[in-house]
Amino acid sequence: MRGLAAVVGVLALLASSPAAFASPVPAPAPKPTSSGNSPDAPDPHPPLGGRAPDGTPVGGAALLRRGLVLPKHAPALPADITARSWVVADLDTGKVIAARDPHGRYQPASIQKLLTTVTLLPLLPGNRSVVVTKRAANTEGSHAGLVAGGHYTVDDLFRALLLVSGNDAAEALADAAGGRTHTIALINAEARHLGAYDTFVQTPSGLDGWQQLTSAYDMTLVLRAALGQPRFATYDRVLRTHLPVQRPQHIDAIELDNQNERFLTTVPGALVAKTGFTDAAQHTFVGAMERNGHRYGVVLMRAQRWPIDQWQQAVRLVKWAARLPRGTPPVGTLEQPVFASAHTKGAAATAPGSASTSPTRTRAISSGRGLLMLAVLVAAALFMTARLRRRPTRTSERDAAIDDGDESPPASPPHRRPPPRRRGPRRPPPG
Repeated sequence: MRGLAAVVGVLALLASSPAAFASPVPAPAPKPTSSGNSPDAPDPHPPLGGRAPDGTPVGGAALLRRGLVLPKHAPALPADITARSWVVADLDTGKVIAARDPHGRYQPASIQKLLTTVTLLPLLPGNRSVVVTKRAANTEGSHAGLVAGGHYTVDDLFRALLLVSGNDAAEALADAAGGRTHTIALINAEARHLGAYDTFVQTPSGLDGWQQLTSAYDMTLVLRAALGQPRFATYDRVLRTHLPVQRPQHIDAIELDNQNERFLTTVPGALVAKTGFTDAAQHTFVGAMERNGHRYGVVLMRAQRWPIDQWQQAVRLVKWAARLPRGTPPVGTLEQPVFASAHTKGAAATAPGSASTSPTRTRAISSGRGLLMLAVLVAAALFMTARLRRRPTRTSERDAAIDDGDESPPASPPHRRPPPRRRGPRRPPPG
């Protein structure tokens, strides 16, 4: 039993050490360069992320390059790709096919709403009624037209969030999930669970914050998780809908038209899409489409909509990737953490052919919890070994019961209950 006591002591030490279970934090972000609430122009030198908490490269060492990351002997890239950072990946196999500055940390604009959606969908049933606050209704940037005091379902709010990029809908959903501060904490926790270590969130809508940054690699992880939630595609693919009439406020039904209608209706195999724009982020885009039986994801950061629109740039990248010779090695992988949250387990399980997690990545993601589980297993093994070694010296079951501190001897072989589970160029409006 001395061995058991020693392991218990180790467990107590681990539990008392904040460093053992400290939540990983994203790479440093630039400090504000003015007194404004948010940046008004792109950062000319976006910081580089791409490191797990233990310092290992996320997705592979090649993805830490700031320039193009292409397979060997790959053909020339399509013309007119304006994005400063981008990723094209096979969402089914987890292979990163090609990229440019994939771990550069940029302002997300409204593609941030995908991470908000991934976080909140499991928490908010679609038929729940939400009363919109004045603060949410008056949020700056792109609006769906929610009115203060109006009653909307969660379904209404998610469609407003994804179809017309309603910042008012993002704030209303945050209120419904427990308040803005609480929701932002949930979103950042979800990013950590997804392994999106380049991401730090300050607003649920994607409106700029000085420290709010993400990467094309991280947003590809988020896109993959979003496609694992069927409700997301159900909302995102709606071409046209209406917000309900608000009779006390004398507001008629408001029509919502999908901003990505051309992509969804003209691109063969188009699955989902989301755009974004702010002065600091410029144009951003996340989209997925199917080619040759595979789902391809594209993320564009700091792009321009000329000479062709960003969704057309995404289509060109996927066509290029789908034509690569079979067997072309990837330049990296979309790694998934072993200990996903309850929100993301379903997404990981529904992604067929998910890429396996490397040993270094496993250590990075599960360092605290994995160490705890290992210690528990060691404790259990020592405990059982001590019992087996002493059992031959016992003269009866009664003696065994007394040795173990039981109040009375067992009448039949003891039945141990399992331990309880632990839950552990016209410029669009910003957003």
